[in-house]
Formats: sequence, C-alpha cells, structure tokens
Amino acid sequence: MQVYFKKCDGKVDWLECVRQDGSSTRCPMPKQGILPHDLVHYVVESTLALRHGFYRLIAAGVGFPTSAPPWDADQFQIEDLTEALQAESLVECFQAEMWNGFQPSENFLEILEVTCQQRQVASPAQVTEENVQRVRSQLQHFTQTWDALSVGQTLAVHATWLHERSNV
Repeated sequence: MQVYFKKCDGKVDWLECVRQDGSSTRCPMPKQGILPHDLVHYVVESTLALRHGFYRLIAAGVGFPTSAPPWDADQFQIEDLTEALQAESLVECFQAEMWNGFQPSENFLEILEVTCQQRQVASPAQVTEENVQRVRSQLQHFTQTWDALSVGQTLAVHATWLHERSNV
C-alpha cells in the first residue's frame, strides 16, 4: 500500500492511502504541533513491523472515518483487533514524549502497560527498551523530514511490512 502525507495550509494536512488493488481512501489530519497522528502510526507500525495495526485496517479496505477507534472486529475481515489497539496505545505514548520536546519517559514501558490496559489489551510483547529507542530515532528522522517539507509537498512511503512474512 502506498501512503501519502500532504502538508497543507490551514489547520489540516491530508493523508491518502492507495491499496494494492488501486482503491484508495483519504482523510484530513488535524495539525497538532508535532508529526501528524497518522504519520506517527506509520513510524510506529513500520518500525515494529506491526502487521495488524491501523494501516492493516486501511489495507483491508476500511475507509475513513470508520478507521478511528473504538473498533468492532465484526466490521472488518480481521479476526483480532488486539494489535490495532496496541498500536493506538503506542502512538499515544510516543506522542506524549513528542509534545514534551522528545524527552524520553523513564518509565515508558509502564506507561504503555497502563495505556494498553485502558483498551483492555496486553502490552505488545515485541516492545522492548531497544525497540522503543528505534522508534524514537525514526520519529526524530521523520520529524526532520516532515518539517523540511514546504506547503503543498507530499511525503510518500510504502507500507511494505504489511506484506512481509513474520519471523516471529
């Protein structure tokens, strides 16, 4: 799936996702002073190879605005939404750090555990201190890339991890 993040004037930027079958969906991304929320999802899900998160829902044919939580697995052709809910929890935790000037939380994993509990899912097993550092590094890289874009420019990325075989 090809994913396009377009920087715009005003209060919103735009996200467009073009699936492998050529169908697409798009939605506004409210500006929040840091990376757009859905770009944070991209960074988190691609870095951690979460193949059943937000972008899996989009790749499976879910369109906006029905892709926002709360989700009901019966709406989608996906058996389990656990990883999508874990991804949302991860994004919230990383956004909190970003809003705090990229100051790392000393107890990130504990905060993540509580955030996941609020969604009634376990904390993702693959999230280690090392992986948290990898995501932080990628978030800083994408922040620099996003900040360097002029209004009207688009950051295009490909969601290749959705189609890779699992090593786990």
